[in-house]
Amino acid sequence: MSTEAMRLSFPVPQVARIEFARPDRANSLRPSDLLSLHRHLDAAEARPDVHVLVLSGAGRYFSAGFDLDSLVERGRNGMAAEDLQSDFERLTNRLEATRLITLAALNGPALGGATDIALACDLRIGSEHATMTMPAARFGLPLYMSALRRYATRLGLTQAKWLVLTAATLDASAMLAAGFLSEVVPADSFEARTSVLAERLASMPGGPLSAMKHALNAIAAGCDDASAQRAHRTLVDAIDGPAIAARVADAISQRRS
Repeated sequence: MSTEAMRLSFPVPQVARIEFARPDRANSLRPSDLLSLHRHLDAAEARPDVHVLVLSGAGRYFSAGFDLDSLVERGRNGMAAEDLQSDFERLTNRLEATRLITLAALNGPALGGATDIALACDLRIGSEHATMTMPAARFGLPLYMSALRRYATRLGLTQAKWLVLTAATLDASAMLAAGFLSEVVPADSFEARTSVLAERLASMPGGPLSAMKHALNAIAAGCDDASAQRAHRTLVDAIDGPAIAARVADAISQRRS
């Protein structure tokens, strides 16, 4: 994706936004787009004042996942599908592991790898027009391991098998019931709700949010003793007594006023 087709912006303090912006191709992703996403993540992570990242799509789609024409071209040129899988897996794993609190704002359909991009985010909201489909089984393309892990840990084994093995499509209400989304918002207020949620996250101290995010991810993955100790250490290190006292005092003062 060119820089015009994947936009990075900083709409409000503490918040970065990456928008998939190829609406004429349903915001599908080409091989070069994965590099663009890495560069945009580099830029957002390099700013210490930023601790929230919103991912969204322009037009009617969140993203149609990997561009099918590019996939066909790679196959005809003798390039292994596993190379593409590895590139996509590195991106989604990095998105999952970033220090930033990530919010996937699904304004419309998410297909294929875009569903894993959404699952790699910490929070997911959708407009009433959101849908999701993982069609890999139809093409005989096994999903990479970390995508399967995210499906199973985020949605539960029964839902993960249903969605991955049958390539079923869920509408917004079914996505909410399955746990793919935390909230469904009317289309006419979706952008406003996305901004409110991003600003709410931005108003909270980034360090403790990031520490709790990584601890929750470790717990969901079934962390061993060493991982549990690292997660505990991260939580302890994020405690700033004076800052906590100041924020609590401010909250008490506002409640009394």
